[in-house]
Amino acid sequence: MVRFGKVTTCLILGAASCNVAAFTTPSSRLPSSSMMEPLTSTAVYQKEMSKRSSTELNALPAAAAAITGPIGSVSVLAFVILIHELGHFLAARSLNISVKEFSVGVGPKLAGFTRKTGTETDEDDEGIEFNLRAIPLGGYVRFPENYNTTLEYQLEMEAESKRKEIADKVKEIREQNSEEVSNAGILSATNIGLFSSIAAMKKPTKEERLLALEAMAIDLNKSEEKTTGNWFQNLFSGNKTPSKTDENKRSIVIEEDGTVTAPEVDYYSDPDLLQNRPWAQRALVLVGGVVFNIILAFSLYFGELTIGNGIQKPSFGQGAIVTSVARANSAGVGILDKGDVIVSLNGKQLTSTKPTLYESQNTISDFISSIRAINPGDALHLEVLKASTKTISEVDIKPSPMNDKEKNSPLSIGVMIAPNFVGNELVKSSNPVEAAAMASSEVSELATQTAKSILKFLGGLVMSGGNAPAGQQLSGPIGVLKTGSDVVKTNDIAAVVGFAAAISVNLAVVNSLPLPALDGGQLVFVISEALTGKKVDQRRQEEITAFALFFLLLVSAGTAVGDVSNLLK
Repeated sequence: MVRFGKVTTCLILGAASCNVAAFTTPSSRLPSSSMMEPLTSTAVYQKEMSKRSSTELNALPAAAAAITGPIGSVSVLAFVILIHELGHFLAARSLNISVKEFSVGVGPKLAGFTRKTGTETDEDDEGIEFNLRAIPLGGYVRFPENYNTTLEYQLEMEAESKRKEIADKVKEIREQNSEEVSNAGILSATNIGLFSSIAAMKKPTKEERLLALEAMAIDLNKSEEKTTGNWFQNLFSGNKTPSKTDENKRSIVIEEDGTVTAPEVDYYSDPDLLQNRPWAQRALVLVGGVVFNIILAFSLYFGELTIGNGIQKPSFGQGAIVTSVARANSAGVGILDKGDVIVSLNGKQLTSTKPTLYESQNTISDFISSIRAINPGDALHLEVLKASTKTISEVDIKPSPMNDKEKNSPLSIGVMIAPNFVGNELVKSSNPVEAAAMASSEVSELATQTAKSILKFLGGLVMSGGNAPAGQQLSGPIGVLKTGSDVVKTNDIAAVVGFAAAISVNLAVVNSLPLPALDGGQLVFVISEALTGKKVDQRRQEEITAFALFFLLLVSAGTAVGDVSNLLK
């Protein structure tokens, strides 16, 4: 995350400015009341890893595991974020760009120190703050602002106060006019109050504002250098911008029509500020976090392939497995049994013979979408490998509403399904060259599938009018922490390394999205400048970013609610 004072380029969860919500990972999960087991293919793999670890490794006592699991998960996430922010920081410092703060964690400050960047006798060198903060689920690199935001706020508050003062004076003049009209006998006493109320509701006109200013005896340029003539002449003199070079002596400006504006504060010309550097250097700083996350994932995979025990890769069989008995009075009663494998749907194979993790996961989402899309009363034709006979049976099943009492309840076949997990394969390389190629392939595949899943989810969200696509759910930091805790509890180093690599790639992909509140979105502004030769107005950019942050805040809140709901089930 890159911060320019009050402007952040990250997702926000609650009031904390952090990359926490950038951990979002699409998963094929539904509540257990649906036709699908709330487990992704990754979760199935972790479940099997947990079983294996309980027999092959020395398991920690339950009480200790309950503590070390969450702590270990938080530590992994904090480490991945630290690497991301280190990418921004080192890129900036390598270009001698000023940095104000490097923070590990967000929220209240727990400890920290300040390191001078110049000589000890340099009084203007405020140094860089290195802080450890209370919530270890985020972090940021904060760069100095390139204009005086405090002064800008003060001027806007002063302008608002003056607008109110003028509005009050206009109201007073209106009341006086209504009394004069009444005294002249034009209005009855009954209509005086009505006339005053209607007048008070109207916005002040130009003439009313000018009358109010004249009544208040305001000198239009009293905070500027004095000009000849009275205030009314100055009103139309065109001298509307502060002439003093000291920005702290700037004042609000009253325009020719009597409206009040706050003058824009000038940008600093300091060449060491990030905002004043060429577009190429700013782009390098913005992509630094993503690059470091990719390097981290590659290094973790490479290390496991060479000096570690190898990469554990889950393998899957054809189709989707039924993981529960059919719900009472559901469509699957007497047709589908626990352990059955659904091989095809309406004559089309669900998966290849040896599907990948991602193919198996996407199959579940597509299968559920097919069920939801069918017309009520229509039947699905399935080919099922029966667990009891090990033979293929062709069956027809008519999906029914999950809840008969709910209107528009989604259709269901009454059982939970999951990818057909077979077992684990331990992959290890014989030489560094092969390890580098395999690690690169792992990172590339993971990044590609993560990007596809996120874009598919967001696309489905837009097409469905804000509802999550069938079979997909966006998991936020709570869900990721839960998954990480389960992985850490296995005491399997390979599993923990794989989790860290996956989160690192995920963080890189999410921050690359072209949303204004993320690194990728900020990069879009920079690329636009490079192509057009014109810099995007910074204040307009900040407004767009603030709007995007609000949207991402809503997404973060939604993922948190979903994660908590899943934990309570």
